[in-house]
Amino acid sequence: MAKTASRVVDVRAEAEKHATGLRGTTGTLAGLGVTLRNMVRPQHVTIQYPEQRKPYSRRFRGVHVLTLREDGSLKCTACYLCETVCPAQCISIDAKEVEDPRIEKAPSRYEIDLSRCIFCGFCVEACPEEALIMSREYDLAVTAREPESLTYGIEDFTGRSEIAAYGAGFRPHPEYPLVESYVPGERKGEI
Repeated sequence: MAKTASRVVDVRAEAEKHATGLRGTTGTLAGLGVTLRNMVRPQHVTIQYPEQRKPYSRRFRGVHVLTLREDGSLKCTACYLCETVCPAQCISIDAKEVEDPRIEKAPSRYEIDLSRCIFCGFCVEACPEEALIMSREYDLAVTAREPESLTYGIEDFTGRSEIAAYGAGFRPHPEYPLVESYVPGERKGEI
């Protein structure tokens, strides 16, 4: 095979040949054109938070919710699966005996440190009773720097009326219907 001579291109000479007197303004004018086109668009992207809230998917993983039985007791059986599977190790559970013969035990203390939680949803997926679900609540701002300000207990997970405004979020088994009266704040007469 015979080698052919490759053509050498002088890039600088080619650039100077095509250059005009307005050398650096073409990029600026193109950017200004994009800005002007988007300024007069009729779509509004900004919402007026907190009066308006962005709707999130039912799969959104927000603050946890402990669901209740028909009689108002916790569905959690203190099986420790959520505590075991949590990669951030932010769940703490203490169990107690219960008088109900159908239930072996229940949590006397159920705490999640939301400042350490990564909202992965593993705890919800591991729960065999669907006692723990995640809401679409995303407001977790606090004004104190104490570590216990974002440590939520049983009362915090069950006694929140904000859940009715946000709605239930991530559940691993949506084919099984979640009775909305099990979710705190969505019971009839409790809003």
